[in-house]
Amino acid sequence: MSKASATSTASRPSDRALAIRKAQEDALARLPLNTLYIVLWIRSDPPRPNDFHWGYYFHTTPRLGLKYHVNGWITDHGSTGGVFKSNFLCVLVEIASVPPAKHSHLDQVIRSRDRDLNSIPDVTCRVWLVVILQALIQAGVVRCSSVEALQQECMAFGNQYSAAAAENIQPRPVVRSRILSGGNEQAGPLTSV
Repeated sequence: MSKASATSTASRPSDRALAIRKAQEDALARLPLNTLYIVLWIRSDPPRPNDFHWGYYFHTTPRLGLKYHVNGWITDHGSTGGVFKSNFLCVLVEIASVPPAKHSHLDQVIRSRDRDLNSIPDVTCRVWLVVILQALIQAGVVRCSSVEALQQECMAFGNQYSAAAAENIQPRPVVRSRILSGGNEQAGPLTSV
Protein backbone atom coordinates (compact mmCIF):
# COMPACT_ATOMS: atom_id res chain seq x y z
CA MET A 1 0.00 0.00 0.00
CA SER A 2 1.38 3.41 -0.90
CA LYS A 3 1.99 6.08 1.69
CA ALA A 4 -0.79 8.19 0.17
CA SER A 5 -3.41 5.44 0.43
CA ALA A 6 -2.36 4.59 4.01
CA THR A 7 -2.92 8.24 4.93
CA SER A 8 -6.30 8.37 3.24
CA THR A 9 -7.36 5.09 4.87
CA ALA A 10 -6.43 6.38 8.33
CA SER A 11 -8.39 9.57 7.78
CA ARG A 12 -11.64 7.92 6.65
CA PRO A 13 -14.64 8.79 8.86
CA SER A 14 -15.18 5.12 9.76
CA ASP A 15 -11.57 4.80 10.93
CA ARG A 16 -11.92 7.98 12.97
CA ALA A 17 -15.14 6.68 14.52
CA LEU A 18 -13.41 3.41 15.48
CA ALA A 19 -10.46 5.31 16.96
CA ILE A 20 -12.83 7.51 18.99
CA ARG A 21 -14.76 4.49 20.25
CA LYS A 22 -11.54 2.75 21.33
CA ALA A 23 -10.31 5.92 23.08
CA GLN A 24 -13.64 6.21 24.93
CA GLU A 25 -13.61 2.53 25.97
CA ASP A 26 -9.99 2.78 27.14
CA ALA A 27 -10.77 5.94 29.15
CA LEU A 28 -13.73 4.19 30.80
CA ALA A 29 -11.58 1.16 31.69
CA ARG A 30 -8.96 3.44 33.30
CA LEU A 31 -11.42 5.07 35.70
CA PRO A 32 -10.91 3.89 39.28
CA LEU A 33 -13.78 1.78 40.57
CA ASN A 34 -16.08 3.11 43.29
CA THR A 35 -15.40 6.71 42.32
CA LEU A 36 -17.94 9.54 42.19
CA TYR A 37 -17.62 12.36 39.67
CA ILE A 38 -19.35 15.62 38.91
CA VAL A 39 -19.96 15.65 35.17
CA LEU A 40 -20.28 18.79 33.06
CA TRP A 41 -21.72 18.91 29.55
CA ILE A 42 -21.53 21.98 27.31
CA ARG A 43 -24.91 23.43 26.35
CA SER A 44 -24.00 25.22 23.14
CA ASP A 45 -21.53 25.40 20.29
CA PRO A 46 -19.66 27.63 20.53
CA PRO A 47 -19.62 27.10 24.29
CA ARG A 48 -20.52 29.97 26.61
CA PRO A 49 -18.50 30.53 29.81
CA ASN A 50 -19.99 28.97 32.95
CA ASP A 51 -22.93 27.47 31.00
CA PHE A 52 -23.04 23.72 31.65
CA HIS A 53 -25.44 20.90 32.29
CA TRP A 54 -24.46 19.27 35.61
CA GLY A 55 -24.79 15.69 36.85
CA TYR A 56 -23.09 12.87 38.72
CA TYR A 57 -21.42 9.71 37.46
CA PHE A 58 -20.55 6.85 39.83
CA HIS A 59 -18.12 4.32 38.32
CA THR A 60 -18.99 0.86 39.68
CA THR A 61 -17.47 -1.73 37.31
CA PRO A 62 -14.73 -1.55 34.66
CA ARG A 63 -17.34 -1.02 31.91
CA LEU A 64 -20.39 0.41 33.72
CA GLY A 65 -21.49 3.08 36.09
CA LEU A 66 -24.52 5.05 37.21
CA LYS A 67 -25.44 8.43 35.76
CA TYR A 68 -27.55 10.74 37.91
CA HIS A 69 -28.91 14.02 36.62
CA VAL A 70 -31.98 16.19 36.16
CA ASN A 71 -33.20 16.79 32.64
CA GLY A 72 -36.18 19.05 32.01
CA TRP A 73 -37.16 19.10 35.69
CA ILE A 74 -37.31 15.29 35.72
CA THR A 75 -34.73 12.99 37.29
CA ASP A 76 -32.88 10.82 34.80
CA HIS A 77 -30.85 8.22 36.67
CA GLY A 78 -29.64 4.86 35.44
CA SER A 79 -26.90 2.50 34.45
CA THR A 80 -24.62 3.50 31.60
CA GLY A 81 -21.60 2.11 29.83
CA GLY A 82 -21.28 5.24 27.81
CA VAL A 83 -20.39 8.20 29.99
CA PHE A 84 -17.62 9.07 27.54
CA LYS A 85 -20.04 8.68 24.62
CA SER A 86 -22.42 11.35 25.96
CA ASN A 87 -23.18 14.15 23.53
CA PHE A 88 -21.51 17.40 24.55
CA LEU A 89 -19.57 15.80 27.44
CA CYS A 90 -17.04 18.35 28.66
CA VAL A 91 -15.25 16.97 31.74
CA LEU A 92 -15.54 14.54 34.66
CA VAL A 93 -14.36 15.94 38.02
CA GLU A 94 -13.47 13.28 40.59
CA ILE A 95 -14.92 14.16 43.99
CA ALA A 96 -15.00 11.00 46.12
CA SER A 97 -13.99 7.40 46.50
CA VAL A 98 -16.91 5.42 47.93
CA PRO A 99 -16.30 2.06 49.61
CA PRO A 100 -18.56 -0.79 48.43
CA ALA A 101 -20.30 -0.88 51.82
CA LYS A 102 -21.60 2.67 51.16
CA HIS A 103 -22.81 2.17 47.56
CA SER A 104 -26.47 1.72 48.45
CA HIS A 105 -26.31 4.65 50.87
CA LEU A 106 -24.84 6.84 48.10
CA ASP A 107 -27.66 5.83 45.77
CA GLN A 108 -30.29 6.56 48.45
CA VAL A 109 -28.86 10.00 49.17
CA ILE A 110 -28.66 10.94 45.49
CA ARG A 111 -32.26 9.79 44.93
CA SER A 112 -33.51 11.37 48.17
CA ARG A 113 -35.06 14.40 46.42
CA ASP A 114 -36.50 12.58 43.40
CA ARG A 115 -40.12 12.75 44.63
CA ASP A 116 -40.01 16.41 45.63
CA LEU A 117 -37.55 17.65 43.01
CA ASN A 118 -39.76 20.50 41.90
CA SER A 119 -40.18 21.77 45.46
CA ILE A 120 -36.48 22.72 45.48
CA PRO A 121 -36.49 26.53 45.06
CA ASP A 122 -35.35 27.64 41.57
CA VAL A 123 -34.40 24.07 40.69
CA THR A 124 -32.00 23.54 37.80
CA CYS A 125 -29.56 20.72 37.18
CA ARG A 126 -26.85 22.67 39.03
CA VAL A 127 -29.11 23.62 41.96
CA TRP A 128 -30.20 19.96 42.29
CA LEU A 129 -26.56 18.83 42.18
CA VAL A 130 -25.65 21.28 44.96
CA VAL A 131 -28.59 20.17 47.14
CA ILE A 132 -27.52 16.54 46.69
CA LEU A 133 -23.86 17.44 47.27
CA GLN A 134 -24.79 19.04 50.59
CA ALA A 135 -26.68 15.84 51.53
CA LEU A 136 -23.68 13.71 50.50
CA ILE A 137 -21.42 15.88 52.67
CA GLN A 138 -23.84 15.60 55.59
CA ALA A 139 -23.96 11.80 55.13
CA GLY A 140 -20.16 11.63 55.19
CA VAL A 141 -19.90 10.32 51.62
CA VAL A 142 -18.13 13.43 50.27
CA ARG A 143 -15.70 15.53 52.29
CA CYS A 144 -15.92 19.16 51.26
CA SER A 145 -15.57 22.31 53.32
CA SER A 146 -16.74 24.73 50.61
CA VAL A 147 -19.48 23.81 48.15
CA GLU A 148 -19.09 27.24 46.51
CA ALA A 149 -15.35 26.71 45.98
CA LEU A 150 -16.04 23.29 44.45
CA GLN A 151 -18.63 24.81 42.07
CA GLN A 152 -16.14 27.48 41.01
CA GLU A 153 -13.43 24.86 40.48
CA CYS A 154 -15.79 22.74 38.35
CA MET A 155 -16.74 25.78 36.26
CA ALA A 156 -13.06 26.60 35.77
CA PHE A 157 -12.43 23.05 34.54
CA GLY A 158 -15.49 23.27 32.30
CA ASN A 159 -14.36 26.57 30.82
CA GLN A 160 -10.86 25.16 30.29
CA TYR A 161 -12.10 22.10 28.37
CA SER A 162 -15.25 23.43 26.67
CA ALA A 163 -13.62 24.33 23.34
CA ALA A 164 -12.15 20.82 23.06
CA ALA A 165 -15.59 19.39 23.88
CA ALA A 166 -17.15 21.45 21.09
CA GLU A 167 -14.49 20.10 18.72
CA ASN A 168 -15.23 16.54 19.94
CA ILE A 169 -11.61 15.87 20.89
CA GLN A 170 -11.54 12.41 22.47
CA PRO A 171 -11.37 11.08 25.06
CA ARG A 172 -12.80 13.79 27.25
CA PRO A 173 -10.71 14.71 30.30
CA VAL A 174 -11.04 13.34 33.81
CA VAL A 175 -9.65 15.60 36.53
CA ARG A 176 -9.37 15.38 40.29
CA SER A 177 -10.72 18.19 42.45
CA ARG A 178 -8.01 20.08 44.30
CA ILE A 179 -10.67 21.47 46.67
CA LEU A 180 -11.61 17.99 47.89
CA SER A 181 -8.06 16.68 48.03
CA GLY A 182 -7.18 19.43 50.48
CA GLY A 183 -4.93 21.10 47.94
CA ASN A 184 -2.31 18.36 48.38
CA GLU A 185 -2.70 16.95 44.90
CA GLN A 186 -2.33 18.84 41.70
CA ALA A 187 -5.71 19.25 40.09
CA GLY A 188 -5.50 18.42 36.47
CA PRO A 189 -6.07 15.79 33.86
CA LEU A 190 -6.04 12.16 34.89
CA THR A 191 -6.65 11.45 31.19
CA SER A 192 -5.45 13.63 28.38
CA VAL A 193 -7.59 15.62 26.02
